[in-house]
Amino acid sequence: MESAITIIIIGFVAGFILSIPVAGPINILITSNALLGKLPYCVKVAIGAAIIEFFYVLIIVFGIVTLYEVYKPFVPYILIVGSIILIIVGIRVMRTKFDLTHINLKEIVRDRIANKGGLLTGILINITNPSLFLGWLSSTFVIFSLASSLNLNTGGLDLIVKENLNTIKKINSENKLEQKVDNGIMERFNNHSKPDQLNPVVLSLIYAGSLSIGSFLWLSLYSRMIVKFRNKLRIGLISGVIRVLGFVLILIGIFLAYNSIKMFSVN
Repeated sequence: MESAITIIIIGFVAGFILSIPVAGPINILITSNALLGKLPYCVKVAIGAAIIEFFYVLIIVFGIVTLYEVYKPFVPYILIVGSIILIIVGIRVMRTKFDLTHINLKEIVRDRIANKGGLLTGILINITNPSLFLGWLSSTFVIFSLASSLNLNTGGLDLIVKENLNTIKKINSENKLEQKVDNGIMERFNNHSKPDQLNPVVLSLIYAGSLSIGSFLWLSLYSRMIVKFRNKLRIGLISGVIRVLGFVLILIGIFLAYNSIKMFSVN
């Protein structure tokens, strides 16, 4: 029980804090739509993003050794798809037209058609963003390293995360002798775990779930703050900010496409 409570707190705090930066595609998409008052759309985007983060983090903590080698060859193709999606979304954001005579900055847009597609967009943007996967991998390692240094009871998940990261380094190593995947992580974990500890699968689910909830809570609160205080801004300024955010999305898409082309040329 102690390890479960610790994992819940660590996961929730990590998900909340690490979702605060506003330079990522999801945050930019939420910002641009929140300025338009489309709160339901933003909440749906946050839910879609959190769903993918749950599965990414679960894979990172528990199943990455087996799945990483399967996932790795498809990264260039995923980057291409992700870049296309971001460029299309960025163009749509930049082309957003404002009715300066009828827009009410004090009201929330609740029209179903206007708020349609948020869930799917959130899912697609995060699932086609390999940098998110690698970002959560490195962040999870730092988080559990810190927890271990503070002697917090993580139920042994810190050992699994450390082994996973070492295994990925071996897979990516140019030395062929180091590329043998270590499949004994769970066996060693079970040998060192206490009889009264929760199953590592349960702990992994708890961590991934609490982290995704923390991430969703931040994105939801962020959306509400933007919607609430947008009436402090002028229509012209809001229009300009949204177009800049759309342009940034296009740049991110181009950057992903460039990285994909580089990976194809290396292969």
